[in-house]
Amino acid sequence: MFARKFNIPRKDLLKIKDNGILLQSSDFGALVVKRQILENPRFAVVISTKVSKLATHRNRIKRAFRDALRYNWKKVSNGIDIVFLVKPSSERVGAADIMKEIQNFLENTRMLKKTQK
Repeated sequence: MFARKFNIPRKDLLKIKDNGILLQSSDFGALVVKRQILENPRFAVVISTKVSKLATHRNRIKRAFRDALRYNWKKVSNGIDIVFLVKPSSERVGAADIMKEIQNFLENTRMLKKTQK
């Protein structure tokens, strides 16, 4: 289960849509916004019926995204909002592949915290 403090409220989704930077991956797009308040990172997963008409398939994909985020949220820099926009190609991808792709996406876009040496 993902804690409530990591969810983006619905009222903030329109602000992120207007002000966010769109980054693309093979199975999802991500709108990213840096917030003024440096709290914990927040996430949302948006999945359309264009991806799948069946709610069970959409829920499975959303659970895979949230599970991947649950494992990686500690690595993401504070004060970042990320809205994942799921593409139809992700319906054919397994949960393990989604987790790898999200991890690679976070590493490649430099959204991870700086490590102390």
